Amino acid sequence: MTEPVGSPPMVLVVDDDPGSRLLAVASLKKAGYATVEAADGSDGVSAFGRFRPDIILMDAVMPGMDGFNAIREIRNRPGGERVPVLMMTGLDDLASIQRAYEVGATDFAIKPVNWVVLGHRVGYLLRSSRAFLDLAAGEEKTRALLRAIPDLIFRLGADGTILDLVAGQEPGAIPSNQILAGRKLKEVLPEVGAAEVFWNAEEARKTGEVRMFEYTVGSEPGSRNFEGRVVSIPDGESLFIARDITDRKMAEVRLAHMAYHDPLTGLPNRVTFNDRLVRDLARAKRRKEVVGVVLVDLDRFKEVNDTLGHAAGDRLLVAVAERLQGVVRETDTLARMSGDEFCVILTDQRDEGAAIDACHRLHNALAAPFPFEGQEMHVTASMGISLFPFNGDTPETLVKNADIAMFRAKAQGRDTVQVFLEEMSAAVEERARMEKGLRKAIEKNEFVVHYQPEIDLRTGQIIGAEALVRWQIPDRGLVLPMTFIPLAEETGAIVPMSEWILRTACAQAKAWQGQGYSPFRMSVNMSARLFQQYDLSRAILDILADTGLGHESLEVEITESVAMYNPESILKTLWNLSRSSIRIAMDDFGTGYSSLAYLKKFPINLLKIDQAFIKEMDRNAGDQTIVKAILAMAQALDIEVIAEGVERVEQLDLLKSFGCGLAQGFYFSKAVPPAEFTRLLAENRRMAV
Repeated sequence: MTEPVGSPPMVLVVDDDPGSRLLAVASLKKAGYATVEAADGSDGVSAFGRFRPDIILMDAVMPGMDGFNAIREIRNRPGGERVPVLMMTGLDDLASIQRAYEVGATDFAIKPVNWVVLGHRVGYLLRSSRAFLDLAAGEEKTRALLRAIPDLIFRLGADGTILDLVAGQEPGAIPSNQILAGRKLKEVLPEVGAAEVFWNAEEARKTGEVRMFEYTVGSEPGSRNFEGRVVSIPDGESLFIARDITDRKMAEVRLAHMAYHDPLTGLPNRVTFNDRLVRDLARAKRRKEVVGVVLVDLDRFKEVNDTLGHAAGDRLLVAVAERLQGVVRETDTLARMSGDEFCVILTDQRDEGAAIDACHRLHNALAAPFPFEGQEMHVTASMGISLFPFNGDTPETLVKNADIAMFRAKAQGRDTVQVFLEEMSAAVEERARMEKGLRKAIEKNEFVVHYQPEIDLRTGQIIGAEALVRWQIPDRGLVLPMTFIPLAEETGAIVPMSEWILRTACAQAKAWQGQGYSPFRMSVNMSARLFQQYDLSRAILDILADTGLGHESLEVEITESVAMYNPESILKTLWNLSRSSIRIAMDDFGTGYSSLAYLKKFPINLLKIDQAFIKEMDRNAGDQTIVKAILAMAQALDIEVIAEGVERVEQLDLLKSFGCGLAQGFYFSKAVPPAEFTRLLAENRRMAV
């Protein structure tokens, strides 16, 4: 007989008789087993700890520790609980056999042992032991599985008696099996629930199908929801599985609420708003009433998030929602659409005036400051209102028109209410057409650069030019920057546009230098977006390398507002440009956030006095004082100054008397196309100064 495949099972033979051990070992080895020997009970216990045998042959009567005590000791050792032990004994009395089983022997053999069949008997004991161990492991897995199941599993008799509680018996989870067994189901469950279980048990027996249903235990608050399943088993019995689904039901309620409400403010969301607007419009049509749709957009809310953080911004949004909620009626709907945008449905309005008055009440609700983190915060909103049936009869049209009116309120200076008018649509459509056209303008070569000369007032010479973009739209002609630059800034089209302007202007300056007009510098405006999006200094240096224009011939213009946007980041970029010999000019100086500290930190080569101070300078002593102060400050800081917007000889004479060295404006020339500017250079004329 060969018991194992691979390593042979190990048999520990414990016997004080050497002859018996020899015969036992010989018989076992012939049957394919490995063996370990021990001469008494104490040695046997030690050998078990060292070798961990698969089975033990133990003599009963030995000097010192006998076989009975040795078995007892092994059973108390880790791993010794289930190892099979065959006790070999010459004692054939019933008491000795009983004692052998009591101390843990698996089987016994009366000496003299039949050595020929010993190997077969050991093999049988090993197989039996392994089957027992497999069964025990399976039962333990089943018990563990049942312990892990959160369900209550009852075994029910045909009359509804609880026969057994199969699972769900963790301490404290439910009443113990002893308490429930033998009781009727209606004694454990509410009458309605018990009747439901009994009826489904009958149906399961008839159809053989698993029956599923739900029931509730207790009353609000504190009630519990259960899902029940009943399956038929033999002998007319049933298994009733009860699962507590209270948490799931609560989660479903929360998810349903989240699907239709804003999680931050608890207000209805866009989905709910649209559903209610459809309903309210249908009712208004039947009753011939007016419905107002108001779009509320908080002014400059991004600044709150940027300065105080998004958590503070969220708290302020909740406060605004509560303030607005206190103004609307129960029949109205206040919804949060997105970000800092709310929308209101004003129902049951008798006429246009009533709806507009209600909109103004919403606006006035935000007039009082908000107590916020120990301070007072003022929040304003731009609001647009459209009216059913005058401005549309569908939800989409009314919301769109309210949005158009809201944007008009923004354009009017914010913190105001605008009622939708049809002419507003034309302005929005024009904006949309222009935005679409901006994206394609570079590809279609619709942008052109004009150049305005910069004049040295001491010599009258043209010493440079400012590059100014124009948009040549085929069906509209030349469009000036003030019309499209703000839109380009807003949409991001300013970035590729500015790159194209810079490359075009640098190439043109290089061409003029090649024609002998040197020294000559080119001044190009830079948007704040360019500093935000990428490594501007690297991009400029690449363009200079591509066009061949010398670094000292380029002047980069920034406004004061650009300089203040992100001072540290922009400062780094400007110093990189300055170290590369590129000049830096501050445009529109005096109109923004002028700061001497920043002026000292930034590598500024040129200040451009804004034309607002030049326009009435010859008629306004205050403007003269400001211009003198700027010139004195620049001289102290060793910075050049150029006056913008010079149009009259009186302005020019004052600037010269103040010691201003450079100027530009219509007095000398407007911004002109390259060919006309080339003619000015070719004539090498001195401007009349």
